[in-house]
Amino acid sequence: MSRPQGLLWLPLAFTPVCVLVNSNVLLWITALAVKFTLTDSQAQYPVVGTNYGKIRGLRTPLPNEILGPVEQYLGVPYASPPTGERRFQPPEPPSSWTGVRNATQFAAVCPQHLDERSLLHDMLPVWFTANLDTLMTYVQDQNEDCLYLNIYVPTEDDPREKLCSR
Repeated sequence: MSRPQGLLWLPLAFTPVCVLVNSNVLLWITALAVKFTLTDSQAQYPVVGTNYGKIRGLRTPLPNEILGPVEQYLGVPYASPPTGERRFQPPEPPSSWTGVRNATQFAAVCPQHLDERSLLHDMLPVWFTANLDTLMTYVQDQNEDCLYLNIYVPTEDDPREKLCSR
C-alpha cells in the first residue's frame, strides 16, 4: 500500500493501529501545545521590562479571600550598592543587565535592630502577618548592599471583573 504525499503514519500509544495524519495538522497541534505551555509558564513567572533590564517575577496567591493573586517582583535593585567609595554618598542608578534577572527571592535587608513586636505592629500589612516565621528568616539576612525593592502588582483572574466594577 502506497502512502499519500503530505501525510504521516503516526502510531498511537497502546493501540495496534496506525492513524493517517496530515503533517500540517501535526505541526499545528505541536505549535498549540507549545503555546499553551509557554502561556502557562509566563502566567506563573511573568517577565517585565525595566529601564535597566528584564526581570522575572512570581504570581502568587495571598492568604486572604478578599485579595486576589499578585505578581511579586522581589529584590529589584533601585540603586547601586552603597558600599566602598559609595558609602554615605547619594544613591546612583543601578547597573544595567542583559538577559532576564530572577526577581523571585528577597534580597538582603539593611542592617537594623528588630524584634517581633515592632515587626508585627509597625511594619507589616495585616495580610502578611500570617507568614511571620518566614519573614523573620529573611530579616536575618542583613547587608549594607540593601537598596532593593519588593514590588507587588495586583492581577485580575477574570476580565469580566473589571467590567462589573464600573
